[in-house]
Amino acid sequence: MKKDILRNPLWTNFIVGVLATAVGVGLTFEVNNLVERHKQRQAQRQAAMMAIYDIDETIRELKLDRQREDAFFKTAIYLYTHPEELETVSIDSLWMAAEYITRDPAYTPDWYDDSTEKVFTSGMDILSDLGDITFYDHIQECYMKRRELFNSLQKSSTFRKPISEDFVVDYRKRVAAVDLNYNGMMNQKAMAGLLREMFQQPEVPLYLQKYLTRDQLFQRLIDDLVNINQENQFIMNITDEDMQRFVEQHVNLTMPARPKIMIGQWTTSHDRQNITYTFCKDQTVSSTTEMVLKIGMYVEQEDVNVSMLAPLTFTIDGRWDVDGDSIRLSFDPTTIEILSFDLDFSSLPKAALEAKKDSLDSRKLQYQETIKQQIQENSRWTWTAKVSLGKSGNIMFWEEQNALPWGEIQTQKTQLLKSR
Repeated sequence: MKKDILRNPLWTNFIVGVLATAVGVGLTFEVNNLVERHKQRQAQRQAAMMAIYDIDETIRELKLDRQREDAFFKTAIYLYTHPEELETVSIDSLWMAAEYITRDPAYTPDWYDDSTEKVFTSGMDILSDLGDITFYDHIQECYMKRRELFNSLQKSSTFRKPISEDFVVDYRKRVAAVDLNYNGMMNQKAMAGLLREMFQQPEVPLYLQKYLTRDQLFQRLIDDLVNINQENQFIMNITDEDMQRFVEQHVNLTMPARPKIMIGQWTTSHDRQNITYTFCKDQTVSSTTEMVLKIGMYVEQEDVNVSMLAPLTFTIDGRWDVDGDSIRLSFDPTTIEILSFDLDFSSLPKAALEAKKDSLDSRKLQYQETIKQQIQENSRWTWTAKVSLGKSGNIMFWEEQNALPWGEIQTQKTQLLKSR
C-alpha cells in the first residue's frame, strides 16, 4: 500500500512541492541574513570612518593652532626683547603680541569641536555599531586626551594668559580720542603704549618662558592621535583610499557651481555681519551689509571715552564671473551707499548729552562720512575663491586662501544660503 502511495504522481508532486517550499524558505532566510550582515558591516565601517575622520580633523586643527601659536610667540618675544621698536613695527605685529598674552574667556579652539564625540559617548549602541571593542576604546582614548589638553587650557597655570580683558579696558579708557579710529580701535601709538604697559607686568615674562612646555604638550597630543588613528585604520581594515571616498561621498557633498543656478540672492553671516549678495544675469552683483559698529566718543565733562553702538547698513556694486571651480568678485568702492546709520547716545552721561544735544545730528553725519571713507579705503573689494554648490542647489561654499601677516596661509570658508 505504501509503495502504491509513493508511486502515485499526486503524492510525488506534493512531496516535491513541500521540499521546494522548505528549500525556498531556507534560502530566503539565508539571503536575508546575508543582506543584514552586509548592511551591519557597512554601518560599522561608516561609523568607524566617521570617527577616524573626526580625529584626523582634530589633528589638522591642532597642527594649525600650533603653527599659529608659534608665529604669535615669536612676534611677542621679539617685541618684549626689543621694546624700542614698539612705535616702528607694523600694527599687525602689535595686535599679534597683545593677543598672545591677553585672556579671552569665551575662546574655544577649533580643534575642540566635540559634536562627534558626543555621539560616541552617548551609550552602548554605538559600541554594537562599531563591532570592535579595541577600536571603540581607541576612539574614547583620543577624545579623553583631547579633553585633557582643553581642560589644561582652561585651568592650568602653564596655559593661563597673564593679561586680563579688564587690564585692556582700563588702559583704553585712558587713550585720547585722537588715538582711536571710527569704531574705537586703537592706532599705532595707543597699541605701542598698551604693549609697553603689558610687558611691565611680572606675569608676562613667566608666561613667555613656558612656551616650550605648551608647545611640547601640543606636539605630544598630535603624535599620540596620529599613532592611534593609524592603528584604528588597521584594526578596521580601512585604507587611505577608503577614507578619501568617505570624505568625497559623505563630507564634501557638493557639485560644481553653474552660473545659471547662482543667479539670485545669497546670504551669509561673517564676523558679526550679515551680508546679502545679489547675482544678476548680466554678471553684475550687489552686496548689502548689515552690522553694528562700536564708536568711541570723548566726553570732556567726564574726561572719559564712551563706547556707543552704531547700527549700519550699506550697499556696494560690482561684477562677478565663474571660471572653472573659482568665482571672482570685483566691487567698485565709489558705488558705496549708506542705507541706514544711527548712533545710540544712551551711554552718554546726562550732562554730556544735554551739552551736546545741538551738535549730535551734525556729529552723526560727520561719523557717517568718516565711516564711509574708512570702508572705501580699508576694505579689500576684489577677491577670488573656490566655489561649489550643495546638492540641493540652495547652499553655496566659498573657500579662499590668504597670507596672514605672520606668514601663515589661512583658509577662510564661507557658507551662503539662497534666499530666492
